[in-house]
Amino acid sequence: MQPRAAQPDHAPAAPRWRSWPGVSRLIGLIDSLISAQIVVNSLVLAAQTFLALFPLIILIYTIIPSGAASGLVEVLRNKVGITGESSDVVNHLFGNRSDLQQGISVLSAILVLGSATAFTRALQRVHEGAWGLPKLGLRGGWRWLAWLTVLGLYMAVLGALVNLVRLREINTVFQVVLGFAFWWWTPFLLLGGRVCWRALIPGAVLTTAAQVVATAVSAVVMPRMFRSNEADYGPIGVVFALETWLIVIAGILVVGAALGAFMGRLDGRFGRWVRGNDRPDGWRRVRKAAVGTQ
Repeated sequence: MQPRAAQPDHAPAAPRWRSWPGVSRLIGLIDSLISAQIVVNSLVLAAQTFLALFPLIILIYTIIPSGAASGLVEVLRNKVGITGESSDVVNHLFGNRSDLQQGISVLSAILVLGSATAFTRALQRVHEGAWGLPKLGLRGGWRWLAWLTVLGLYMAVLGALVNLVRLREINTVFQVVLGFAFWWWTPFLLLGGRVCWRALIPGAVLTTAAQVVATAVSAVVMPRMFRSNEADYGPIGVVFALETWLIVIAGILVVGAALGAFMGRLDGRFGRWVRGNDRPDGWRRVRKAAVGTQ
């Protein structure tokens, strides 16, 4: 008599409720947020902003026209919610424009620009991870410098508009429109144009809207935090509070990238509307074939 063959073990079937459309999408959303490593990437971006990007912002403040520079400082004060005595600390952080201009050299500007690419590389990794795309590596090195250059132009234009137009409501509209355009263009550039423009709209909308909310909340919360930290630790306490604010803003960028990629790759009616086509991989940007190829 032949021995009975051993029956293969089967993994237990997944619960039926996991296949329900709403539940499966919720699970996919949670997986996207977990894979985004929100805490880790937020801390990295915030650190790179303070250590690498902030010196570039000071350089931009130094070389742009004086009116745009004063408008830029006002924008930063309003976004962070710095008022009163804490505002003087910001003036000390930026320093005197004439003194800064005298200390600028071509070599120092190149060093600041080079170090600022650390932030751009970190932001690029966030978007690549959100969309599940391979890293561009050094092939996309020129994109880091391009992003920093446009950032300088964005700050200069925004500072000039705020300096010319003193109505807060109109300035808010300027900031929202320019902010949306900037955060719509940013992933397209850093991802090497591998994601179509339309699929990037949700991430830009979410990021811009969250920054508007963060600015409104900062106007209420941050002044108290600045005063409390300044009373406890002195001027360095303002820096501690500023780092906390940077972590929140960095978290907005990370979550906005993750949610935008999730929405751009959704199946169903909403996903097809976001992508503008019925293909599951329709978020990928198809490059035109070279002329003459077979």
